[in-house]
Amino acid sequence: MKIQDMTQIAFGAALIASIGFIEIPIGPVPITLQTLAIMTIAGIFGARKGFFAVIVYLLLGLIGLPVLSGQGGLAPFVGPTVGYLIAFPIAALFIGWFSERYRSIPALIGYNFLFGLGLVYLLGSIGLEIVLGMSFIDALKVNIPFLFGDALKAVLAAILAVKISQNVQVRRSLAS
Repeated sequence: MKIQDMTQIAFGAALIASIGFIEIPIGPVPITLQTLAIMTIAGIFGARKGFFAVIVYLLLGLIGLPVLSGQGGLAPFVGPTVGYLIAFPIAALFIGWFSERYRSIPALIGYNFLFGLGLVYLLGSIGLEIVLGMSFIDALKVNIPFLFGDALKAVLAAILAVKISQNVQVRRSLAS
C-alpha cells in the first residue's frame, strides 16, 4: 500500500470521526452523520480504501477515542449499536466496489440505498434483536425515525462522491 493510499484512508477515517460528533439522541441509536461520511468516502475512494477508512475509524473507537457517537472503548461494540458498527465497513466495501465499476449519481444513490441503508438497517436490527432481546420486527421499527434523513444522506453522498470524483485534481490523486 502506498503512502498516498494510507493518507486517503486516514483522511476518510478522520472525516467519519469528525462528522460523527454531530448527533441527535432519540433512543438506543442516535441520529448521526456517520453514514453520510461512510457512503461519500466509499463512493470516492472505492472498495479497498473505503473499507479500510471505516476499519481505521472503528479501531480508533475501540482503543478508546470517543468517535462513536461520543463514545469509545468496548461499550459501543457490545451495546445496541453493534450491528450498525459491523455493517459500516461491509457497506463501504460494497458501495465502493460498485462505484469503481459504474459511478453516476443515479447508480450511487441505488448503491447507497441498498448497502448504506438496507444492509446497515438489516445488520443493525439483528444487533438490536440480540443485544436488547427485541423481536426482529420491533428492531426494524427502531429504524423508522431515521428513514427520511438517511434517504437524504444517501442522495447527498452520491452527489458529493460523483462531483468530487469528477474534479481533475482529485481524479489525479486517486489514480496515482
